[in-house]
Amino acid sequence: MRNKIFISHANPEDNDQARWLGLQLMTMGYEVWCDVFNLKGGEKFWKEIENEIRQNTCKFLYVLTRNSNQREGCLDELAVAEAVEKTIEDNRFIIALHYDQDLTYDELNIRLKRRIDLNFKTDWQQGLKNLLAVFEEEPKVVISENPDFENIRKYWSTIYLNDRKPVEKEETYTSNWFPISRLPDILYVHDFKGLIKKGFEWENLPFPTIGYKKHTVTFAPAPDFIPFIPGVENYNSDLSKKYTVDEILQNNYEDTNVKNRTLVNFINFLIKTGFVKTLKAKGLLSYEMSGTTAFCYSKDMNIDKIFPFGQLVGRLKERNWHFAYSGFPDLVHMVFVIKSHILLSENGEIVDSKRVQQSGRRKQGSNWWNKHWKEKLMSAISIVSDENGLIKINVGRSIAVFIESKPLAFSSYVSYYDPDESREALDDFTDEGDDEVISEQQSIENEQSH
Repeated sequence: MRNKIFISHANPEDNDQARWLGLQLMTMGYEVWCDVFNLKGGEKFWKEIENEIRQNTCKFLYVLTRNSNQREGCLDELAVAEAVEKTIEDNRFIIALHYDQDLTYDELNIRLKRRIDLNFKTDWQQGLKNLLAVFEEEPKVVISENPDFENIRKYWSTIYLNDRKPVEKEETYTSNWFPISRLPDILYVHDFKGLIKKGFEWENLPFPTIGYKKHTVTFAPAPDFIPFIPGVENYNSDLSKKYTVDEILQNNYEDTNVKNRTLVNFINFLIKTGFVKTLKAKGLLSYEMSGTTAFCYSKDMNIDKIFPFGQLVGRLKERNWHFAYSGFPDLVHMVFVIKSHILLSENGEIVDSKRVQQSGRRKQGSNWWNKHWKEKLMSAISIVSDENGLIKINVGRSIAVFIESKPLAFSSYVSYYDPDESREALDDFTDEGDDEVISEQQSIENEQSH
């Protein structure tokens, strides 16, 4: 079965190029064969190489450098690939990846001059983008449905991390934990039974509620409902039960009607739901993921370039990519945890296909490093924060949860060397002009609906 991408290169001179390219493709889900990953040694290595090219290869990539341009072993592999090319009648079977800036067209081996020549000379990331564009036009090149990420991790560790040791150096690490600075004082359980018509659409309220044993659980006092729910204007507020939030979080409540753990779950759910309602009210695009709702902006809002890597929207072929985020409270640590995602849109609407979303996330995020994710998140959060640096989650007419827009940072007395700091410039991209760059809690179940 021809499902592998073969990477031919001069060994050992061009191993860095082959390793980088191979790991990028494998991370995206492509099957890759390259001697730096697959050969274990032994006198029969050439037979194995020839068999891979003849039987299993769907695309033959030639890492073109001054070394491979005349290397006998590389040209032998090319000769086998040329024979396969004729057999399968694929004039795009062989793709040359031109890495050397000082290797001119006139110097190219005559057998390479007539090949697809993709430019990897100054920007490996841009070269990868162009290569992926070729792959997407080829039905024979497919992404594995079940990539072996454990094996990829082992390759990474073997190749890049073998000699890396912890460094005795103090380091500060930014988390995705945003401190909750203020919670409501009271959790209410209202007895609206008999006052509200069947079929009332609770989700249309501007603040969150929970249905519990035909009661309504909320941070909002009963009068807050009068403008929004017909029939509650004559409700006797004395019928509402009140629970002190601080006591709940200290596990101090003993109530025959409801467990303290359930009350904690109520608080979690109301904050999370309030976060969703607040962002929807701000007009952000939303997408329902498994167990959570992710939000993104319709256009790039980092227009002032406050965050160098804070671009929030860009192009991915015929679609747009969007940096997105979701969140939930962690009341044990009194923080709001925000997770980062990537979403794709088309014609202003978030693409509904999970397959398309998954593929797009891999491509777009394949070379976003920690600093990219961090600054995109900081850029996104700054937009929904007020002048005091707070995110206000409305949970009642005049009641809110406040979250700080500056995440917690942690100090460590050890650090580490980057796997290959010299390669970072090649893996990076700048936000300027990257519109085309190629590049993801527990809630309670209502015991009874309203």
